[in-house]
Amino acid sequence: MADHLNSKTWKGPTIHEIARLAGVGPATVDRVLNNREGVRERTRARVLGVLEKLKNERSGGDAPVQIRLFCDSGETFNAAMAAAVSEVNRSVSGVEIEGIYVTTSAADPIAFAKQIEQGGSGADGVVIIAREHPAINRAIRKLRTIDIPVVCLTTDLPSSRRSVYVGNDQYAAGSVAALLIGNALPKERNSILIVMSVPFRCQQEREMGFRRVLRSDFPYLKIEERVISDEQPENTCEQLIRYFEANGHPAAIYNVAGANRGIAKALENTGKSDETVFVGHELSNHSRGLLESGVMDYVISHDFAGELASAARWIKENFNGVTAAPSYSQILVHTRYNCGF
Repeated sequence: MADHLNSKTWKGPTIHEIARLAGVGPATVDRVLNNREGVRERTRARVLGVLEKLKNERSGGDAPVQIRLFCDSGETFNAAMAAAVSEVNRSVSGVEIEGIYVTTSAADPIAFAKQIEQGGSGADGVVIIAREHPAINRAIRKLRTIDIPVVCLTTDLPSSRRSVYVGNDQYAAGSVAALLIGNALPKERNSILIVMSVPFRCQQEREMGFRRVLRSDFPYLKIEERVISDEQPENTCEQLIRYFEANGHPAAIYNVAGANRGIAKALENTGKSDETVFVGHELSNHSRGLLESGVMDYVISHDFAGELASAARWIKENFNGVTAAPSYSQILVHTRYNCGF
């Protein structure tokens, strides 16, 4: 394969073109194309995906499927999804994704629903990450009435009549969090604080799974309170410090929402970061730093780009009659020792 790529008669993509789009060095591309060792599987898949995409484009294949992603989340998660969009556009053949992002704490769900309805109607397919809200559910139902396939990503909206859900089993993810905290704490009565935000279904399902495992496996651990965060780090920090002053410090904090930085800052400011078991979700540059510093103990996450690629492929294949929902994605547990990207 590499010989063909370097040949003067080869009309396909060059090693340097593949390397540039895949975000790797030419030597890595050469190792992948010659099936040599020393390349991570995720990198290998990205390189082969870029090769397939470039070959398809140059063979005069069908126009790419136009997909719009609507993402309602915190700034860190939105940035992670924007990076995933870039990776999928580079590596998945036959699709082009445009991302539209709103910050949950500042977003009007009714206005966001209008964006979904109006912007989605001009796309071949739609991917949505959004909170539970009647207007958003209604916008998705309207897209389905005009046969626009709609995939809910990361957090589900089953009452919207969306086409499929792609992501973790969030109930199981919350169960994993309870097991991690329960095993980390001594076998004695202790309190746990849950931090949530607006009504995302993934957060509700995580809490349900968390509570079930505590009841069954760790009945001596009690959830004393829930704090509702706006997912802004500074606000969350101030809110938690006030909570600590009024209620004391919990033995553990489970954050089902965003703003891990705000919780970490509150623990550091009160001198309790070494004493509090802190578990949250979504591996990012910020949460990786918190793991490496020891403020966070565990981060439960998933493969953003892999899930988005799965959603994009499902939309593309849906035009050929595919209707079966993809299986749940793998739940990933990160510590300071395995938090590299």
